Amino acid sequence: MKNNKSKKYLFAIDLDGTLLSSSTKNTIHELTKKGVKKAISEGHIVCLITGRPWIGSKFAYEELGLNTIIANLNGAHIHNPTDEFFIDYIKYINLNEMLYILGDPNIKNKIKNLAIEGPNWVQLQKRDEELEQIFNFYMFPKLSIGINLEKVPLKPTGIVMDIKENTDAVFLKKYLDQRYSDLASFSYWSKGKDKSYIFDITAIGVDKGKVISLLMRYYDIKIENTVAIGDSFNDEEMLETVHHSVAMKNADEHIKLKAKYITKLTNKEGGVGRFIIDFLDNKIKKIKSNKTINY
Repeated sequence: MKNNKSKKYLFAIDLDGTLLSSSTKNTIHELTKKGVKKAISEGHIVCLITGRPWIGSKFAYEELGLNTIIANLNGAHIHNPTDEFFIDYIKYINLNEMLYILGDPNIKNKIKNLAIEGPNWVQLQKRDEELEQIFNFYMFPKLSIGINLEKVPLKPTGIVMDIKENTDAVFLKKYLDQRYSDLASFSYWSKGKDKSYIFDITAIGVDKGKVISLLMRYYDIKIENTVAIGDSFNDEEMLETVHHSVAMKNADEHIKLKAKYITKLTNKEGGVGRFIIDFLDNKIKKIKSNKTINY
């Protein structure tokens, strides 16, 4: 690999299970902080792409000292909090269509908790300390407990479904895609080992891969200089779009098969930071095939 310092790279990083060492405690490993700050200091672009709303990712953005575009809700909300001239991209969902989906018995019976959210508001079905901590719902300017379907704003940006522990997430995703893909986009990710899955419902066409395309053009990054790091199924399109796709050591096995690289360390051990540092210091073998390697 040529000297990385002569190139400008885009590092697109997922939050839960990837950048964060703990989703419930909202912590970032010191090694990951070191790697991100190294990339920034060398002139590279670091962007967060997450299923969380802005409120739930603000702490990470600020702790890392970022000033770049961030994509929330898997790309339904794309903005730059540090640039007043950047016009926010917001893609809303059709509430009536979403209520139709949620009324399906095959879906309704698998939901443990539910949140309907917009850029600065959220309606949470019932109190859940873990869920509220992960999404930082308590920081929303407008938070209400108990979903009143007669008072839900007409333009939500997304719906969060906390699924019961015994649910087959792969089967549910397939069911949603087969029956309702003309109405919305569906993705899911894990809250952590042995924890239940979170399903996101967003507008048609919303996925992390499309965010990568926008970032490449906006920051004038060559395709061969794009890097994405993720761990779960909502990262799949992002990994397929970039040139250097990276799965966490703790990633779902399906996602590992989609990646060119697998990190040496898990998210709890600072795997993102270790990869970025080794990548920029030319310590990782460059691969041209579709073979996945543990670097």
